[in-house]
Amino acid sequence: MNKPRSSKLWLWVVAACALQLAAWAIWLTIASKHKVAEVPLQPKPAVSNQP
Repeated sequence: MNKPRSSKLWLWVVAACALQLAAWAIWLTIASKHKVAEVPLQPKPAVSNQP
């Protein structure tokens, strides 16, 4: 008696989720090592209302 072949779709879904989690872990590791540089903002020049 042959067993009916089960769908492997769930395996692809689990593999895709695992790959996505691994990618997020890599991105967060890279981001934690390269902090955002603070850039000082220049104040706006005063605008005169003279014609």
